[in-house]
Amino acid sequence: MTDRVVLVGAESTGTTTLTRELCEMYRARGGEFAHTQWVREFGRDMSFIKLDRARAIDPAADMDSLVWTDEDFVEIAREQNRIEDEAAASTGPLLLCDTDAWATVIWQERYMGHRTREVEALAQHAPRALYILTTDEGVAFEADEIRDGEHLRHAMTNRFRECLEEQATPFIEVSGLNHAARVAAAVAAIDGVLGL
Repeated sequence: MTDRVVLVGAESTGTTTLTRELCEMYRARGGEFAHTQWVREFGRDMSFIKLDRARAIDPAADMDSLVWTDEDFVEIAREQNRIEDEAAASTGPLLLCDTDAWATVIWQERYMGHRTREVEALAQHAPRALYILTTDEGVAFEADEIRDGEHLRHAMTNRFRECLEEQATPFIEVSGLNHAARVAAAVAAIDGVLGL
């Protein structure tokens, strides 16, 4: 059985960096962990897809000019589940996910102002062993062309925390004040759910 560990957080709080680093660390353990996989965030891919389509019509288009729909979030959640299951088929006892369909519900709420039953249903995809919330505390904001902006990170961190507290899967928080401590806390929590 594969334990699925999901990293979630506001934009530019280090979820992708930490997911990749953890994957490398577990692969380095060798043995059954040698083929540990990590799952990318499809919502980020979708943002670039939408931006490219918009720029094909208007080269000056930016994230503020994109129109999101509920169907976009259904597509994101479906594809996130698909790539997660694909990775789960070739990993060892651990699968590391840089977000999941559950987090897509929160992003739908952020962009659309509401949740839909279809996205919430897709969020009930597969059992999670652990969530790791990357907080905005101590993590420098790195702007790119699809990120909302630093001013939203604290509110989104709080919203993720509230939603994590309402669901059943255990979770921990890691800040960026001390990177080594952040990684060590994540490894300790993952080893705990793996029974190591």
